[in-house]
Amino acid sequence: MQYQNFELDPFQVEAVKAIDNGESFIVAAPTGCGKTLIAEYAVEISLKLNKRVIYTAPIKALSNQKYRDFRKRFGDEIVGIQTGDVTINADGTLLIMTTEIFRNLILENSSRLNDIYYVVFDEIHYLDDQDRGTVWEESIILAPHEIRFMCLSATVPNIHELASWMGTVRNREFRVIEETHRPVPLKHYFYSPKFGVMSLKGIKRQYRTDPRERKKFLRRKPSSKRVVQLVLRNGHVPILYFCFNRRSCEYNAEMHAELNLLNDDERARCVEMVNELVKQYTLSEYDKLSYLRNLWESGTAFHHAGILPAAKEIVERLFTAGLIKLLFCTETFALGVNMPASAVVFDELEKFDGVQFNYLLTREYNQMAGRAGRRGMDEEGYVYSQIIPEATDPREIERLLSGRNERINSRFYASYSTILNLYSRFGEKSFDMFRQSLHNFRKGVFAVSRAYEKEEVQIHNRIKFLQGAGFLDGQDLTDKGKLAAAVSGYEIQAAELYYARSFDECSIQQLPVVLAALITEESRSRKNAAPVTSVRLKFDAEKVIHKLRTKEIKHNITVPIRELDFSLAVPIMAWANGCSLGELGTFGVPEGDLVRVLRMTIQLLRTLRDKVPDHYLADRFHEALILVNRDVVDAQAQLEVG
Repeated sequence: MQYQNFELDPFQVEAVKAIDNGESFIVAAPTGCGKTLIAEYAVEISLKLNKRVIYTAPIKALSNQKYRDFRKRFGDEIVGIQTGDVTINADGTLLIMTTEIFRNLILENSSRLNDIYYVVFDEIHYLDDQDRGTVWEESIILAPHEIRFMCLSATVPNIHELASWMGTVRNREFRVIEETHRPVPLKHYFYSPKFGVMSLKGIKRQYRTDPRERKKFLRRKPSSKRVVQLVLRNGHVPILYFCFNRRSCEYNAEMHAELNLLNDDERARCVEMVNELVKQYTLSEYDKLSYLRNLWESGTAFHHAGILPAAKEIVERLFTAGLIKLLFCTETFALGVNMPASAVVFDELEKFDGVQFNYLLTREYNQMAGRAGRRGMDEEGYVYSQIIPEATDPREIERLLSGRNERINSRFYASYSTILNLYSRFGEKSFDMFRQSLHNFRKGVFAVSRAYEKEEVQIHNRIKFLQGAGFLDGQDLTDKGKLAAAVSGYEIQAAELYYARSFDECSIQQLPVVLAALITEESRSRKNAAPVTSVRLKFDAEKVIHKLRTKEIKHNITVPIRELDFSLAVPIMAWANGCSLGELGTFGVPEGDLVRVLRMTIQLLRTLRDKVPDHYLADRFHEALILVNRDVVDAQAQLEVG
């Protein structure tokens, strides 16, 4: 069977048949197998039936890439995108959105869910994400039953359990379509600068069982130079080199800047493309531009969440065009963004989780390693892991090579906005929905709540807190509760500040500062951020949030809201007062982090502008929005020029 000039693999044929039959299904297949093709077929069929499609993705980079790809394929008037900081053609027939937006539409009972034929859940295994996985579960449990789901997943061992759970909560059968074969097989190498390429036997011989001895060897972390030379000598370019912290990405890229990996023709194309993109993204004043250009025009780059989104976008475009031969990146680059390489290199096989170093999960290793090998271009993909054999546990190597991917676990945790929306509509019956989590399904307690008691007690505690704090009057939403239910994301903090009149005391420039303080999370990479004293705020927003948090703690809520964090107040205030991109880089905070917080602040400003009953304040939120949503921070402008 052929589709778009491709000879379809058997698993793709099976998926096409499922779409023709209007079935819900999960496709589990290794990275790079061609799952996107199936999604495109589902879109095509839905359009033929005059129905609409929603495509959800776990990260904005993936949403943006899909928006561009689908716009080229189906046309501007068909495709829309909504990701919180971007809304283009929101009534499009094919709408790309974050899973959070989809969940919010469900809670709002939105008419925009009418005529949806398929919802595509890309990277469904993200349901296991500690912070955001619950949104996937809520969406699956609460979405209207007439909507068909098509879920795309990496290979996971409990895919049948997942399908069975989804089938039960959605009251329709879910077909499982599995593919274990990779179209481009992988070759795995373990490299030590001291011993060269090593076999598992060799690693076993060198491994020291005494932890004190291992510690000595770990202090001498090898440089990336030799392993890169080896891969280049073998001719395996382009190379994706995974580092597990931002500084390593930058340091390693700088170390290889003198390599000049582009020929004259490629270099000329690169210069031309960079000139064009710098102009489109108005980056000519960016103080780091000449430093980054030197790297890019030599064929090397780095990519992580701390760099300016527009600069990240340029790197992605250059890589896709084959003009970056060596890219040092963090693991998010492996998540769904369709940018395969000839070789993947791991700087190390352990990463720091904030407390200690742990070996990668098998599925993390496979997700990243799976980026090696370009279909139709490479006979094999090459995966090199840099190791210190004396300190690398051979059992962990065996697990990464031949262990099964870890199963997907439930991360269900009903948010305040979900509780407010459901409890006000269904009262105690809302617990029937809360009980439908994957966790409960696994325990076999859908109808009975014994294994669920801990979770259920938490939800009861939060309902009592919402009643005590004036968000609920018995089962009914108060005005404050209505605002919180409509906000979704920092909902109780935003509603509390509004009804405590904390926003009345802010100047227009201070509004984004206060909202950013709700969003800001302390970061190890920001230890040197400018102190907050120069914009000490003159009102009681901190006290209001502190009191709200204290009430939560009194109601035995295990994960209470955070206190306000003003560590980014100085740069946020400067940006609201009209500072330039060049000045934004002088506060000792990575620009990518600042832009991310500013974009989330814009999202909150926009929601409050649209939802608060006070027109005067709504206008002030709008004015604040205009002040901060400009230049490199304006995500929509960036996507539209792209």
